[in-house]
Amino acid sequence: MDAKEIVHCALQIEKLNSEGSYGDIASLLGDLEKSHITAEQLETTDIVKVLYKLLKTCSDDSVKKILKSLLSKWKRQYSKDVKGVKWTEDPEITSSTEEARDGRVSNNFHSDAGQTCDSKEDSVAEQDATSLQAKPSFRTSASSDSVRSKCAELLLAALQPEPPDGDKAAELAGHIEQHIHELHKPNQVKYKACMRSKVANLRNPKNSHLRQGLLSGSLPPEDFARMSAEEMAGEELRQLREEYSSRGLSERQLPRGVEGTQTQKIRCKRCGGSDCRVTQVSRGALFLPAWVRSSGPDDDAMTFVTCSGCGQQWYHSGWTCL
Repeated sequence: MDAKEIVHCALQIEKLNSEGSYGDIASLLGDLEKSHITAEQLETTDIVKVLYKLLKTCSDDSVKKILKSLLSKWKRQYSKDVKGVKWTEDPEITSSTEEARDGRVSNNFHSDAGQTCDSKEDSVAEQDATSLQAKPSFRTSASSDSVRSKCAELLLAALQPEPPDGDKAAELAGHIEQHIHELHKPNQVKYKACMRSKVANLRNPKNSHLRQGLLSGSLPPEDFARMSAEEMAGEELRQLREEYSSRGLSERQLPRGVEGTQTQKIRCKRCGGSDCRVTQVSRGALFLPAWVRSSGPDDDAMTFVTCSGCGQQWYHSGWTCL
C-alpha cells in the first residue's frame, strides 16, 4: 500500500467515524493490518493521528480491539526499522495485543477483571499511539537528508549547466533547495509538490527564460523558490491566459441599457408605467415557439416593447405579454 492509498484510507476512516459506520471502518482497518506499512509512510501520513482519534471517540468494542492490535503491531515494526535490531516486547503490551485479537478471552473473566483489562489496554494503546507520534524525530534527519539531496540532484539536472558552469549550477541548485525547504519545512507534501513544479518548469523548453535567468544571476534563487506556477509561465502561455480571460469577460459582460425608441404612449401591464422603448428585430434571430414562427413573410419583423421601469417585454401580436 503506497502513501496515497494510506492517505485516502485515513480520510475514509474520518468520514465513516463521523457517520458512525463502524462496520466499514473495521474492513478498512483489516486492509491496513494486512498491508505492509513502512516507518517512512507513518511519518509522512497522518494515519496514526487518525487512528488515535478514532480510538478515543469510537464506541464499538470490536473496532477498538482491532485498533489496539494494529497500533501495537506498528510500534514493533517501527522500532525495528529505527533501531535495526529485534525489539523486545513488553509482557503487558503482548498480553493486551493477544486479548485485542481474540475477543473471546474477555468472556471468561468477571466484570471487574474485564474492566481492569480494558483500562490497561486503553493505556497501552495510548502509549503506542503517543510513541508513534513522537518518534518521527529519530528518522527525520536521515530520511529528510536523502530526500533533500535527491531534490537538489533533480534541480541540477533540470538546470542543464554547461561543463564550465557545473560547480556554479550545483551551488545554485543547493540554494534553491534550501529556500524551498525553508518555505515548506513543516509540510513534507507541499515541499515535494513545490519541488516537482520547479523541476518541471525548468525542464520545459518554453520556459527557458527561468534557466537563463538563474544561470546568469538576473533571477535570484530565493525569488525563484517563491514563484508560483503562473509567475513561472512563459510568454506564450501568459498571452494565451490573457486571451482566455478577455474572451471570458466579453462573453459574461454586464448587459447594456434598454435599447429602442422611447415612447410614452404604451402602458406597462406589470408596473403601470408609461416609460417604454420600442424595438424591431427579425424573427429569424429569435428562439421562438412554432406557433409564433408560423407567420407569413409580411410579418418577418417583430416589434418589441420593453418597459424601462421593470423590464417587462411584449411583442406586437395584440400586445401579448411575453
